[in-house]
Amino acid sequence: MARSCSIVLHVFAAGAFAIIAQLALGALLIALAPSPEWVIAAVVLSFLLGVPLGIGITRALPGLTFPAMGLLALTGIAPAFVVDAPLWGRVADLNEIGSIQGSPNIAGYSAPGWRIDQAAALEERVSAGRGNKSYGSRRVAPLVAADWTPERPVEIWVAAETRDSGRMLPWHPKLWSERNGEFIRLVGRDVSGAQLQAGRAAQKFGLHTAAEPVIVMRVPSVAETVTAERLALLRAARVPFAAWILLMGLTAAVLAWRAPHKARA
Repeated sequence: MARSCSIVLHVFAAGAFAIIAQLALGALLIALAPSPEWVIAAVVLSFLLGVPLGIGITRALPGLTFPAMGLLALTGIAPAFVVDAPLWGRVADLNEIGSIQGSPNIAGYSAPGWRIDQAAALEERVSAGRGNKSYGSRRVAPLVAADWTPERPVEIWVAAETRDSGRMLPWHPKLWSERNGEFIRLVGRDVSGAQLQAGRAAQKFGLHTAAEPVIVMRVPSVAETVTAERLALLRAARVPFAAWILLMGLTAAVLAWRAPHKARA
C-alpha cells in the first residue's frame, strides 16, 4: 500500500508540473507569435506535445495514459483562448520610436497627440465556435499622428469589441473617446481577423495600409491590462488542475480498494 501511495504521489507531482509547463509554453508561444501563421503553429505544437508528456508521466500507472494525454493536449491549447494581450513588455511612445512594429518586448504604446480616426472606422459582426455563431461585433479604425494625411499609409489600427451578452471588455469602443489612455497590442488568434478587417476598412475609405498592420486596443492602462491577462491565465489553470486532482483521486481510491484483495490473493 505504501508503494502504491508513493507511485500516486510521484505521478501526481509529475502531472502538476506538466500542466504548468504546458500552460507556460502555450502562453509564451502565443505571446511571441509574430504572425497568424505562427499562432496556428504554436497551437498545434502545444497540443501535440501533450501526447509524449502524457505517456512519460504515467509509465508507472499505464491506465492513466490516455486520460493524461488528452488533458495535457487540451491544456496546451488553453492559452490560445485566454491570451489576447502581451504578458510582459514595456510601453513605448509612438512619437519616439522610428517604426511601428509588433516587437515582443513592447506590450503597448502611449500616443500623446495621436487620434483615432473614427471617420474611417469599420464595424463588422464576429463569430466563433461550433456553427460559427455570432457573439458580438468588432470595430477597427486607424490610429494616426496629428500631422497624418490620407496619402500616408496607416501603420497601426485600433480594434474594439462589443458583446451581445452585454459583457464590458477592457477594450470597449466607449474608451475611444476618453483621455489619458494607452494602447495595448493585440496578440493571439484574433489578430488575423482584425488585420483582414483593417484591410477592408482601408479599401472602403481609400486608405493605404500594410498587409499585416499592428493591431492595438485602447485601454486605461497597459500595465493593468497585462496584469489582468496574467490573472486570467491563472484562473484558466484551475480547470486542468481540478481535472487532474479528480483523476488522481479516483486512481488512489481504486488502488486502495484493490490492495486488500491482492493481499488475500
